[in-house]
Amino acid sequence: MFSSDALRRRLDSNFEHAQKGLDAAALDINVFSMDDMHAFNSAIRQSSTASWAANQEIVVKHNLAKAILNEIR
Repeated sequence: MFSSDALRRRLDSNFEHAQKGLDAAALDINVFSMDDMHAFNSAIRQSSTASWAANQEIVVKHNLAKAILNEIR
């Protein structure tokens, strides 16, 4: 099982990798090339998924902290 810090580092790394791929695809795109359009769309999907995963980790931490504080009361 991952520790929360290791999970955060991995999510951040995946997000940075996805962003770099999206940046590269955006710079290399040829509007008339279907392969380039496909690569760009794929990079957008990967970036979106990485962003969603990072946000979900934050939501889980927030909800866990909230539940702990509610139980203490």
